[in-house]
Amino acid sequence: MIGLGYILGAYFMYLLSKEFFGKLGGLISAVLYTYAPYHAVDVYVRGALPEFWSMVFLPLIFWSFYKLSKDYRWKYFLAAIISLSFLILSHNLVVVMAGPFIFVFIIFLCFTGKNKIRYLFTSIASLIFAFLTTAYFWIPSFFEKSYTMVNLLTEELANYGQHFVCSPQFWNSPWGYGGSVAGCIADGMSFQIGKIQILLSLLSIVTVAGLLSVKKTRTLGIMLLIFLASLLFSILMSTSYSQFIWDRLSLLWYIQFPWRFLILISFFSSILAGSFVLIPVSDKIKYAFAFLVLSGAIFVNAKYFVPSKFLLTVKDPDYVSLEKIRWDASIISWEYVPRGVATKESDIKTTVIDITEKDIAKQSFKILSGDMVVKELENLPQEKKYLVMSTKQSVFRLNTYSFPGWKIYVDGVEVNYTDNNPLKLITLNPLYGSHIIIAEFTDTPIRFWSNLISFVSIFFLLMYSLLNIIRGNPKKADYEKKR
Repeated sequence: MIGLGYILGAYFMYLLSKEFFGKLGGLISAVLYTYAPYHAVDVYVRGALPEFWSMVFLPLIFWSFYKLSKDYRWKYFLAAIISLSFLILSHNLVVVMAGPFIFVFIIFLCFTGKNKIRYLFTSIASLIFAFLTTAYFWIPSFFEKSYTMVNLLTEELANYGQHFVCSPQFWNSPWGYGGSVAGCIADGMSFQIGKIQILLSLLSIVTVAGLLSVKKTRTLGIMLLIFLASLLFSILMSTSYSQFIWDRLSLLWYIQFPWRFLILISFFSSILAGSFVLIPVSDKIKYAFAFLVLSGAIFVNAKYFVPSKFLLTVKDPDYVSLEKIRWDASIISWEYVPRGVATKESDIKTTVIDITEKDIAKQSFKILSGDMVVKELENLPQEKKYLVMSTKQSVFRLNTYSFPGWKIYVDGVEVNYTDNNPLKLITLNPLYGSHIIIAEFTDTPIRFWSNLISFVSIFFLLMYSLLNIIRGNPKKADYEKKR
């Protein structure tokens, strides 16, 4: 899947850059984007595959909206919706970061296009449908995050103030497989943009100046100027010079790491790199320079695209066994436990869940008191079923966090439950006799309506696409008729 991501990302970048600089410029942008150091950081250092996939879809979004400004055929309208939807589903925080740049690009295309009103309407419709089709994902995550402890993550260990990039690190930042810490020296990971990317971005200033000086190429010059300004702003947002912005926009706090803007820095610097082919020199010089650039980028950066080490004696169960998931994996991603769970202060003065490895349950249930025999009939993440028999009043607890949406049925009748315990686990009122207990994780009203919105939107787009396929391409039909 990683290899497919690299191929698709390179191809989408090639499509985008080729629109402005031709095949050679498209090739340069595609290679530099693929071999951007932050691509390697995401995959081989952080293991942040959702963020990696967001980098795949960024160039497709810009390409789709650009093509839509030139040709209003339904396939580009659909491509804009699908590409933006995939970005939302791959990493919603990248949408927060990239959204303003996408909006500025659309406004630019609106003012430079022939049919401004139609393009504006079509673009807005694309944006709306992208958010409607993905409503099932982002609406519940936004409105129900208050039920979790996610705010602690942004306020403490992953507070943005500890993760600004120092300016020299963009040029020279030692490679490592560690993490990010406050300051300019002790970071265990690299924040370099790539020396070739930086040099070619600086060279693009000459290209932009040349394009702006000629009326015929001024529109392309303005667009590249926007990309250049976007690159500089993304760099600014990665450094402490932008802290006054971070301090005032609480939505940015969920991004956690200002160096995440390296996603956009890699994107815009790669586009600008392809613009050097517009410099008026002979083709021989262009191809020779392109060969040096491509060879240099691959030679310099290829060494980063390798894991730190190969664990030849490690097998899948060492990572995906229930024991590993219950403790090793869960203890480092506990911020999505229910709000109100007991916490304590860690050795590094941060808040963590108050639990030890010996507290991890070995079964999906526990008898807290009484005399009860339990037969587990089903134990799925979203549904659990038990046959219980007790000779006296007994208290039964599910070792499952209490979140909105859980419903408990005893002999087919919904009953109330409590969660007033340190870990907010589902606890039933005392039971006596023989009963069937069923626990189901159901949709809250927010989830239900979000799912319905997505279903209706996707159905509409499928019908819209089907009608256009049946109707065919009107332009092509008119052309054949004239012949």
